[in-house]
Amino acid sequence: MKEPKEPKRFWSKVAVGEPDECWEWLAQKTGQGYGRFGIPTGKNQPWKIRPAHRVSWFLTFGPIPEGLYVCHHCDNRGCVNPYHLFLGTHKDNQVDAAKKGRMAKGEDNGKSKLTEEEVLEIREMYSEGDWTQQEIADAFDVSNATIYKILKGKTWAWLV
Repeated sequence: MKEPKEPKRFWSKVAVGEPDECWEWLAQKTGQGYGRFGIPTGKNQPWKIRPAHRVSWFLTFGPIPEGLYVCHHCDNRGCVNPYHLFLGTHKDNQVDAAKKGRMAKGEDNGKSKLTEEEVLEIREMYSEGDWTQQEIADAFDVSNATIYKILKGKTWAWLV
């Protein structure tokens, strides 16, 4: 990320509070609630839009290593308090979200094709030994890989 030439302009868009409080971004936000900050580039494209929490990290701690995310300890997407932020991989961010109960799982996940009842039925069918994984997959109109992941506890692991 190119260093913003105007840190004062950035911080003027923040409701700075006590060090342990969330510092809310007051300017433009995405539909998901993340702050957006325009950095002048001086090239053909006059502004490059960056997530405000990433700019906050950069201004406070320096460059963000390639491939790392700037994650929120506080889970407030509009917060740019640099001490509420931490660096992590995509996996770190997903694990953090799951630990805090922010990941939709099972039937709450809009992409789920199965219900908890069906998953329990799948496990029972397989344990009886009369069905192959592919036959179960065909019966529930899902992939063999989906059945495999259910049976190995890679998905729906909380169901026993």
